[in-house]
Amino acid sequence: MSDYILSCESTIDLSVDYVEKLDVSIINANYELNGEDYLDDFGQSLDMKTFYDNMRQGATPSTSRINTGEYLEYLKPLLESGKDVVHICLSTGMSSQYESLLEAINILKEDFPEREVYPIDSKMASAGVGLLVSKLSKLKKDGMNAEKLYNWAQENKLHVINYTSNENLEYVARGGRISKTAASIGGVLHICPLIEVDDDGHMIVTAKIRTKKKLLKNLLERIKENAIDGDDYNDQFFISTADNMELANEAKEMIEEALPNIDGGVKIFNIGPTIGSHIGPGTLAIFYWGKERMAGNKK
Repeated sequence: MSDYILSCESTIDLSVDYVEKLDVSIINANYELNGEDYLDDFGQSLDMKTFYDNMRQGATPSTSRINTGEYLEYLKPLLESGKDVVHICLSTGMSSQYESLLEAINILKEDFPEREVYPIDSKMASAGVGLLVSKLSKLKKDGMNAEKLYNWAQENKLHVINYTSNENLEYVARGGRISKTAASIGGVLHICPLIEVDDDGHMIVTAKIRTKKKLLKNLLERIKENAIDGDDYNDQFFISTADNMELANEAKEMIEEALPNIDGGVKIFNIGPTIGSHIGPGTLAIFYWGKERMAGNKK
């Protein structure tokens, strides 16, 4: 049984320091801002404060999927090292780059028939993919082989739960999740839409909550009801923010008080440019291991 490489994309939205501890190979996404091209590389090419300040000033960054050629260029050296690859990809519900990954894998099979690339559609985005990758890294370090790791990910990936909200409804409207009229009215009323990721990896507005205080209370109720082991939850818990550290820290304090056994405490990370371009500055996103997605919205 050969060794293997755990691989993913920079859209896992963790920190450089945290990623270094995972022993994972990364392919960087890229984006365009004000006519300049940048790597989505955890804020190293352009810090996230500057990125979101540009958006607040009217800039509209654009993103593109990682294409087949980029995956080929990235994966070939990994296979040449004599190792198989387990690669976790951004949700097909949010991007078509998983198709590019599969195309690249099929092409590489001709030159590397003895090697395996295991593709995983995460059905998730941002630090939710990071939460899955962090778990897979631990399982790999504990000795799980590539095929078993792949199967574990496929069986458990839908237990990664996400709640996202942004009081600035302009960016939610840009993504087509609410109308521009609703965004205008909601802004006046301080409406915070609750966005969840469904089992197919799509982001869906499931509630409209007035004021951030009520939003945090609602989130905590959902988390306590749906988290694996409830109040005794003892796995990892991530928060991502698009330059809204005040709200992120408030959520962290609230969650750690309610769930005191979180592994390592709640970790806060930046939402990177690929995801941030579509959800906008001010966003708060929460990720944890739960029983089922959109549990509070099912009849």
